[in-house]
Amino acid sequence: MPKVVDHDERRLVLADAVLSLIAREGISAVTTRAVAEESGWSTGVLNHYFNSRHELLLAALRRAADIQGDQYQVILDQVDNSALEKLRGITASVLPLDDRRLAMTRVFLFFYAEGAQEEKARSEIAGFLARWRRIVRETVLEAQQEGSVPADVDPDLVTIRLVGLTDGLAMQSILDPFMMDAIRAPGAVARGVDAVLQAISAEART
Repeated sequence: MPKVVDHDERRLVLADAVLSLIAREGISAVTTRAVAEESGWSTGVLNHYFNSRHELLLAALRRAADIQGDQYQVILDQVDNSALEKLRGITASVLPLDDRRLAMTRVFLFFYAEGAQEEKARSEIAGFLARWRRIVRETVLEAQQEGSVPADVDPDLVTIRLVGLTDGLAMQSILDPFMMDAIRAPGAVARGVDAVLQAISAEART
């Protein structure tokens, strides 16, 4: 009998190989040959699933987004954590604090640049960002209900500022070692989230 091949699983494994390369060596390391070697398959197998380097990078982007979505859910399902702790966790989950998140940040930065000039990439990235904002906003609302975030702050404003700050820190940190050290300092992420909340709360009282 012919061997049954799970094509979707192979695509995921190849996308994971791309992400491993990106984390270890950067976007420039992604070539058909390098991905084949990383995955343990031949370039012929790889070319059966992806027609170009760009398709490989796009698969890595989507894989990173799916993994990140799973990570959001893990954080949100932690019943012993307060909503504020979940908000800090969601924020940390998109910063390049380990190899997985470093690869995610690098591949997103690549497509941010492409999205500035190409509509298809822009639309795809915008969809991922919208999901991120929705999750942050829902967690802010939960934190307001439990009392760990003041009820008088605007959840939309918190979301915009927190997402914008986190995105900026993530992008700068992969370009500037000073920023990477800053976000990786113990307690840095929690202090950043708390500072945003305190600033908006102070504004609401004036």
